[in-house]
Amino acid sequence: MKNVLRAERGDVLLNSTGTGTIGRSCIFNEDRDYIVDGHVTVLRADRSKVDPRWIEAMLRSRWGQQYLESHCFTGSTNQVELSRSDLLETRVPVPDLDEQRRIAEILDAVDQQLSDRIKELAKLALLREALVKDSIATAIVASARYRGLGELAQIASGVTLGSEPAGASSVELPYLRVANVQDGYFDTGEMKLVRVLRSQVERYSLRAGDLLLTEGGDWDKLGRGAVWDGHLQPCLYQNHLFRVRCDLRWILPEYLALYTSSAQGRAYFARIAKQTSNLATINSTELKAMQVPVPPLNVQHKLVDSIQSCAEHIERSKKMLTAMRSLKQGLVEDLLTGRVRA
Repeated sequence: MKNVLRAERGDVLLNSTGTGTIGRSCIFNEDRDYIVDGHVTVLRADRSKVDPRWIEAMLRSRWGQQYLESHCFTGSTNQVELSRSDLLETRVPVPDLDEQRRIAEILDAVDQQLSDRIKELAKLALLREALVKDSIATAIVASARYRGLGELAQIASGVTLGSEPAGASSVELPYLRVANVQDGYFDTGEMKLVRVLRSQVERYSLRAGDLLLTEGGDWDKLGRGAVWDGHLQPCLYQNHLFRVRCDLRWILPEYLALYTSSAQGRAYFARIAKQTSNLATINSTELKAMQVPVPPLNVQHKLVDSIQSCAEHIERSKKMLTAMRSLKQGLVEDLLTGRVRA
């Protein structure tokens, strides 16, 4: 066996091979020794001079990641590798041992908070999944009958790209692509523009309350959708998306989105999908034929409200987690550079 080393409790393990993975690190805390392969560098601290947690914090800092990225080379197997000889020559700031330990304890406390928040998010996700399942079961029981989606909503495809008009009779507007439509929300961080005839703007424009569903893609993305909130007007959508405009006398778009994303909805999409070039697609005729349980509107409102309350809690937790991660990064830089004393 080549390029192996025994990892002991307290060692810092550093991923040393592979684009996008170099620089990942952790402290090995198992009570028994393990053998690691040549893709991992084991850093064993002189405990009389340095705390392993300090080494790991330095490696994970912005400075450490930039340093590691700049000391890589392409190895004999055409993989990007970290230069261990350069790593051995690296000079790092080393405060006294007590200061290192105090800093490590602060960062450990922050990591524990992050871990707790991640666990909370996982529990909330399971709770939402259970609520959706119960809600659909309730909707089925409360429904007098199923109705075809074509009876409950207008379904239309969007702008076909590639043959854009020109001149004063046209206008350039933002539009939603498949990549913008996620499972239950829209990612509008990167919006693109399309030019259409002014006479077509109303036809392809979205309204608040429109449900957008993806026409195709990988099996797990088939029929993925979200309800548009109308925050950007006008906004168009491309032809690989279906716009579902609900008849509000019968069905709420939020309830319909709940059903299409449920196990029953996804099972229907999987059953009717056509597979071409490793991608699955559905067409508007089959989408209109989708049978949907339609409980009274007051029942739909109650189901939607319970799910939205959970979703709002999840969103708040996600924002807090993002803020905590940003805070930790700033705290790491301040503590490791000495701008802030432990």
